[in-house]
Amino acid sequence: MSVRRVWLSLLLSTLAGPAIADETPAQAPPAAVSVTCDFIEIGATKAKTPSIDPKLGPIEKRLKKAPFSTQWNEFKQLSETTRKLDKKKTETIPLKQGSATATLVEIVDKSKVRLTVTIDNAKGRQAVNTTTLVDAGDYVIHTVVLPPNDDGHLVAVTCK
Repeated sequence: MSVRRVWLSLLLSTLAGPAIADETPAQAPPAAVSVTCDFIEIGATKAKTPSIDPKLGPIEKRLKKAPFSTQWNEFKQLSETTRKLDKKKTETIPLKQGSATATLVEIVDKSKVRLTVTIDNAKGRQAVNTTTLVDAGDYVIHTVVLPPNDDGHLVAVTCK
């Protein structure tokens, strides 16, 4: 190759500038979708004297209304658990009477969450399997009626 050709190829490569790489900026992976939810387990019975555990203050008004008040009048908190739920990942919720799972399906309108909740009784049989929409700061109460006395096993759920 002649000196003239080498010089010409160097000149052309200098004028062309650096090789152009992919101009699309690297995109960050989408942020993980998650919420924090509280699960309150409640035992409900029909008693001679109505009473509501003071720990149940945030949902006391609901428990005093139908359908809860027509079936039971004594409510005791059995357990309370807080869990971070990641989208499409099932979390186990420990309960005193049986077990539960919760799965974040999606966030709707930035202020509501769609959750799937299952509750298994003490014998391991599924008693509840439901998908509900929960407003931020509101409670959804899942109910299981227990034979033979028709006592109630309730799980209240709220998310933020």
